[in-house]
Amino acid sequence: MSDYEQALYEHIIQNSAEISKKWFENREFTKGSIYSTDASHQIQKTLKEQHIYTIETIASGFLEEPSIFQQNLGKWINIVVNSRVEHGTPIYEFLSALSRTRQLIWTVVEEYSLKHEHIDKQRIIKWSALYQATMDRLINEFTRRYHSATSIRILSQQQLLDEIDSPIIPVVDAVAVLPIIGFVDETRAATLLETVPEKCMKENITYLVIDVSGVNNIDTLVANQFYRLTEVLNLLGITPIVSGISPEIAITAVRLGIVFDRTKTYSNLKQALLHFGVRKI
Repeated sequence: MSDYEQALYEHIIQNSAEISKKWFENREFTKGSIYSTDASHQIQKTLKEQHIYTIETIASGFLEEPSIFQQNLGKWINIVVNSRVEHGTPIYEFLSALSRTRQLIWTVVEEYSLKHEHIDKQRIIKWSALYQATMDRLINEFTRRYHSATSIRILSQQQLLDEIDSPIIPVVDAVAVLPIIGFVDETRAATLLETVPEKCMKENITYLVIDVSGVNNIDTLVANQFYRLTEVLNLLGITPIVSGISPEIAITAVRLGIVFDRTKTYSNLKQALLHFGVRKI
């Protein structure tokens, strides 16, 4: 039995270049896609190398020794998943491209079977079942690893955004500034509450100047989160100082009943830093 499968495997490998050629000819123009006909020369070169290995990996699924396919699959997953995540390839594009490969390889199997009369229907049915199982395994492993890789990447990007969104800038010993700019919603305010105290502890900050001169909105939820932030900092032995409160925000805070009675305030960042002897920033 293994002789038949080995011969089929070798036949697919021998035709891999032709399979890959047909696959590339069937590509369409999809702006920004790794599979697009207008992809850069380097991307197309990489894609051709990966596609040949994809064919070899699928073909090894016909072999009687499962460890060969398992080894190829592991290597293929690492190469292709990393590449698709790097290029931001949507999973539906990958599945569509793999589907075309699937059809082309099976066409080669069918043609091979027709040319060899000694290959009976029972063996073809067996090959079909084996092929479907191989493709299912390929898709399942890819989607699982793709989801894991993209989740890690999204988490990393979110952490970077959080760092950018709440930068604590050291000014002098134990004194730092937290500039808050733009629109602040409840989610962003909650993130500040979660991350800022921890950052201050790590940086050994004793005084934190929270500059809100760039904030263009405030509502009940946001004001409460800011108030909680100053209270948490006080409990940690970190003195919060607020600068840049606009008349509009001050009026809104008073109307909402938010009183920063334990927090010193300044009209602007320059005045707040002068308190620490900092004359230029």
